[in-house]
Amino acid sequence: MPAKVLALSMAKYLVLIVVASICWCLSGCGGSSSVASAGGGQTGGIPLSQYQATLPDGSPMEIEILANDNGAWSGDFAVAAETGPYAFQSGSFEGTISGNSVIATCEAIDGTAFQLSGTVNGDTSLQLTRSDIPGVVLNFTQVAPPKSKGLTVTSFNMNTNGSTGRVSLSTSPYSVQNGMTEYRGTWLGLNVTFWSYSNGFATIVTYINDYAINTASFSSYKLADFGTLSLTSNSGQIAVYSAVTKSQFKYKTVTQVSP
Repeated sequence: MPAKVLALSMAKYLVLIVVASICWCLSGCGGSSSVASAGGGQTGGIPLSQYQATLPDGSPMEIEILANDNGAWSGDFAVAAETGPYAFQSGSFEGTISGNSVIATCEAIDGTAFQLSGTVNGDTSLQLTRSDIPGVVLNFTQVAPPKSKGLTVTSFNMNTNGSTGRVSLSTSPYSVQNGMTEYRGTWLGLNVTFWSYSNGFATIVTYINDYAINTASFSSYKLADFGTLSLTSNSGQIAVYSAVTKSQFKYKTVTQVSP
């Protein structure tokens, strides 16, 4: 084979090797986290999906997964109970995932905290133990999303530490458990969960990104009140997880809502 033709053939061969190497890195070396976030084959639950277990006193506990890639595992939780040791317990959790094992610190809006640890089974279930309920394995299974009931929404303005925008929530409940109703919506393009108890206690959770959650609570108000009243929550907190330090950074927030 002439030297010139041989050189061109070798050049094409090297190009093919480089392209194949790049494709292999993107598909197998964590080149994109969006695939992990799209659902299917998850190792720690499907992001923005809900999982539920029953606590020893019979109260349902719900967790929602925010992120489970790049070693991070985070989301929010709420217990559907208005009486007993876990009444109105809600907040966020941040931790790590390695293989099929997870461990996270759950911090409720009242400042109490506990550890959540255990194993996961793909995207269908999680077997977890709370450090404040030792010896009890809670089986969290995925809650199927509700069928669409239309696009009716309620809205109100929300200001959190200077960031202002309008919250839009679907008035069709995402789930109803023991007097606790969950609604979902958006604020400034971010996903929002609204936990509402029958006595008026409410928690608004804003998913800022894969590593940050802002939580604010309000007392003695129903969802309909948020479109007609001006309210202030001084109990808010933003929890930011660092993939470098493997720990949380927490900051107090003030959240105001108005018609």
